[in-house]
Parts: sequence; C-alpha cells; structure tokens
Amino acid sequence: MSNIETPIICALVADADRANFLPKFLGFDTLIFELTTYQVLSEYCPEYKGGYWVMWELSNGGFYMSPGRKDETYSMSCAGNYFDGVMTADAAGIVACLVALSRMLWRKPEEKLNNLFYRLRDWAGEHPEADKIFAAID
Repeated sequence: MSNIETPIICALVADADRANFLPKFLGFDTLIFELTTYQVLSEYCPEYKGGYWVMWELSNGGFYMSPGRKDETYSMSCAGNYFDGVMTADAAGIVACLVALSRMLWRKPEEKLNNLFYRLRDWAGEHPEADKIFAAID
C-alpha cells in the first residue's frame, strides 16, 4: 500500500449541467451559498461588480465557483486578517467559496457543509496560489 496521496482533479462543469450542479451539493441552501459567495467577493474585492461564474467539480466530492475567466486577476483585501494581494479569478473564487461555506457553517452547523468546506480546502492546498488563498482566509 502506497502513502502517496491521489491528487485532486478539477473539472469544468458543462453549461448544460449548471442548473442542477449546486443543488446536487447544497439542496435548499443553494441560493444562500450563491448570494453569500457573491457578497464575500464584493467585500474582499471592491472592483468586482458581478458577472458570469464558472463552476468546478472536484474529484474528492467538493466543488467551487470562480468569477470570469481563469486569466483575470482580482485585487483582494481582507480587513479581518490584513491580507492584501492580487490573485487569479480562480483563486479569488476559491477564497469566496471557502468564506461563504464558513459563514454558512456558523449559522447552520451541518456535516454536509463541513465536508464541503474541507474538500475545497484540500483542493486549495494543491492550488498554485495556495499561499495567497490561505493568507486570505486565515
């Protein structure tokens, strides 16, 4: 038996699957998650004014969304922990989703939400911008 961990694979959700994607994970909490995620990015990134979000499914049973195209960057600032930096849209989406899940857990501590948080956090650890992501959510 090997001690080598299997890397998490991230797959883009097809447009045809978007409507059912978040409810598959969140059920009735889908709308709360979406609104909280958009609010978090608005708080952390004043230049964010809304737009199309890309959805990603993780091979470990998690998911996340990211704003815009992967090559776009966002200036992020978190007054609560003094993080201030620039990251890709992909990393900004991971931050927004992690914070949204965390806020939801404070209001509704459920194993389902907790598992989704830690699955995404595991993916964040493998992300090329892991240091920035963890600094922003710390």
